[in-house]
Amino acid sequence: MAMIPPPLPWRVFGEPEAEHEYLVLLTHLPVQRLTSLPKFLNYVWRIRKQLESGPAGLVGYSLLAQPFTSNYWTLSAWTSPAALGEFITERPHSDAMRVLRETLSFRSWRWEAAGKALPPSWETALEHAGRNNQ
Repeated sequence: MAMIPPPLPWRVFGEPEAEHEYLVLLTHLPVQRLTSLPKFLNYVWRIRKQLESGPAGLVGYSLLAQPFTSNYWTLSAWTSPAALGEFITERPHSDAMRVLRETLSFRSWRWEAAGKALPPSWETALEHAGRNNQ
């Protein structure tokens, strides 16, 4: 497996219960045009502020940037699909999805993990995406 550059450390917003199942979301955001990078990074900054406000249901998150290949990844854990749904429909996330639709061909993978398995490692998450990418 290729070496993964260091991600931003996992930010914790809630202590997971060991036996409870949580929704884990991995998102791949490849920026297709370099001219779109400033707008994309502006939304990343704004969405990080949204995440840092500790939205309801967020257990934790991490970001992985691979700028030389214009690949960006998010990894997060949520108490429920409803909590994730509420987050993505709020601004600025909803604005980013609308504005960047032409610029990004994002993909996401979801699975459940017990609280004792959180935070998931980046290696595990990327392997999970690779298995489900065929």
